Formats: sequence, structure tokens, C-alpha cells
Amino acid sequence: MKRIFFLLFTVTGIQLSYAQDPQVFAYKPVWPDPSAGLLHSFGISAEYSAASDGLSNAFLQHFYTGGFIDSSEKQREEAHLLPTNRFGAYSGLSVAYSWKNKADTIRWEFTLAYRDRQSIFGSFTNDAFKLAFEGNRPFLGSTADISGTKMTLLHWQQMQFEAKYFSADMRSEMVFGVSFLNGQQFQEANIRTGKLFTQSDGTMLDATVDASYYSSDTLTKGFGSRNGAGNCFNFRFSTILGDTAARFHSQLMFSVQDLGYIRWNPHSQIYSVDTSTQFRGVDASDIVLNPDNISGIPSSDSLIGEPKNGQVISFLPIGIRARYILLTPFQWWAGVEARIWSYTGASTQYTMFGGWRTKDFKWSFSGGASYGGFGVLQFPLQVSYSPCKNFAMSLGTLNAGGYIVPKKMHGEGMFTNLSFAF
Repeated sequence: MKRIFFLLFTVTGIQLSYAQDPQVFAYKPVWPDPSAGLLHSFGISAEYSAASDGLSNAFLQHFYTGGFIDSSEKQREEAHLLPTNRFGAYSGLSVAYSWKNKADTIRWEFTLAYRDRQSIFGSFTNDAFKLAFEGNRPFLGSTADISGTKMTLLHWQQMQFEAKYFSADMRSEMVFGVSFLNGQQFQEANIRTGKLFTQSDGTMLDATVDASYYSSDTLTKGFGSRNGAGNCFNFRFSTILGDTAARFHSQLMFSVQDLGYIRWNPHSQIYSVDTSTQFRGVDASDIVLNPDNISGIPSSDSLIGEPKNGQVISFLPIGIRARYILLTPFQWWAGVEARIWSYTGASTQYTMFGGWRTKDFKWSFSGGASYGGFGVLQFPLQVSYSPCKNFAMSLGTLNAGGYIVPKKMHGEGMFTNLSFAF
């Protein structure tokens, strides 16, 4: 009975989780055969995701890789932009080591993981997109409104410790984790009010701006630069419901991830802009006879002002999710999931998924469809392979459609995990 439940936990509870949310589970080592009595497991993982409800995958790929974006592509994107568009991207590299206290019992399991993580998210208006890629020419005789545009960039390293406890009947598990964070880089721009009027003949600009900008210490930017420090916590609980003699069982899971903050050092820069200004062009009529006689150029200091130095606190994007899985006596399973974020503007994401495994438990395949978050409709897929009791690997995508029809989809992502138990 214990072997059955452990295999159910492995196939449905952990490996399937990668396809739905690598940010929560992909760094964890996998026990290829939990009943083999092995005490140690080492794992490495890599992952990335990017999505926007207003921009297509094709445009995001061209923008990220520095590819040429022609006028037709910009017009195609503008035709599908929303009044307010959300975006988010994440990447992570992780190594982790897990161990158990005794060979004859696995009531306790511990994990120590080191992770390098980056996240950028925010929202922008359709006018902000046009200004960024076409300038103010489309707004001759009108006002471009970029109010509500916000961007947050976080780059941090994380040393994470987790303790997992199994119930005596092996039907439930509870995980508590604490992490010590090193803040490498932080930037945040928040344009609360931003309006730019361009006169029809292009001779005058009228801007109204109320915005703030925060930046971590700019003197040290290399990998692992210690510009801030913080802590975060995570919690996870899952249990199998139903009579042990029944053919069908259910699994419920609830988790909270990244409940914490980073306090950036006193050398962080703080900009604040609250101004209305009018620009009537540059007077260069006497530039030939007097090259230094150019008037009308505004000073950036007069618009933005000098930065202030001080400590800044940023909170990590929290992930909360609940999942239900139907476990069957056959080689397949299915379930539903809901997840919410504290990312700017991210909506609740709902997922339906299913999976199938081989009789020898060496191969498992899972997939589904999700809606929400930053990427609207997405189709996660995953394949896992465990050839022996010592080795397991997983490879998957958060949205297969993002690579098949990139002009139609709004999210993409890939992840992989390799684990070795001994």
C-alpha cells in the first residue's frame, strides 16, 4: 500500500506540477522510486516563461532576440492591444539536495536549494506602446495617455530550506520552508499620470507627469551583487481523500509560495516626478555664426530632479494555488487547479489537466489547458522519464501553442529538471 501511494504522489503530485507551475516545484529533486530506500537526491533545473495578454509570442520573441520589427508587425500588434495590457516574464536556475533521516521510514524529508531568479512584470497602455515604437507622430493634434503604466524588475538569489512531514498512513504531507534572499537588482517605474499633447504642426509638446522610479545601488551590478537582503516563506499541504479500499481516490493540494520581501540598501536611488511642462522646440537660428547659441533645450534635472538615496522595500510576487486531482486505478489521472498572484494586474489562472503513464512507471505524459494570468489561453505539456530507481528527468512547456502558432498565442515557457537519487 505504501508503494502505491508513493507512486501516486510521484506521478501525480510532483511531476505533473511542473507543467502547471514550474516556479513552485521545478527546483525540487525527484525520487524516481520512493520505495527503493534511497536516502539522498540531487536535482538541477532551468525554467523560463513570458506572457502578455496584449502582445503575441511572435512579437515578444523578436523583441527579446533583437530581431527586426517592421511596420506591418507593429500595426498587427497595435490592432490587438487592449486599453491596458499586462505582461510578465520569469526565469530561474536551481540546484537542490534532499535527504531522509532513516532508510526504514520516510516520515521526514529535508531539502536545501540554491536558486537564481529573475522576474519582470507590469502593465502598459496602448498609447505607451505606440510612443515606445513609433514616437509621437501618431498623436499629432491629440494626447497620448500613458497613465497607469508600471514596470517592476527583480533579480535575486535564494538559499531555501524545506522540511516535509508525512502522516503515519502516508496519505498526507505538509511542507514548511524558509529562504534567505540576496537582492541583486531592483528597478520599478510607476507612471500614475502621464499625458503628452503634441500640436498638429509638431511645434509644441505639453506634458503632465506624476511618476516615481526606484533603483537599487547602481555601483554593483554583477552576478550575486549584494544590494539588498530579505527573507521569504513557503507552505504546502496535500492529502489523499477516500477509503483506502476504494478504486478511485482524490488528492487535494494547497500552497503558498514566496511570502516575503527584500530590503534594498541605503544607496538605492529614488526619483519622484510631479510636473507640467511645455516644450516649444529648439531655437538654432544663429547656430552657424554662434555654434554655442542654442536655446530651448530643457534640462533633464529641471524635469526629473536629482535622485534621493534611501532604503527601499520590495515584496516578492506571492503565488497561492489550490488543486484537485482524481486518482484512478488505471494509468491516467485528471484534475483542476486555480492560482492567484500578487503580480501587477495578473488575473486568476484556471487549469484543467490530465495525464497518462506507462505500466512500469518509467514514462509519464501530461497536458492541459489554462486560462488567465498574463497569457490568456495556454496549453501546458510535459513528458517525464525515469529509467531506473536512481535517475529521473522532466521536460515541458507552459504553452505548446506559443511555439506552433506564435502570432496567435500570448504566452510561452519551457522548463527541465534532472534528478539523481542514491
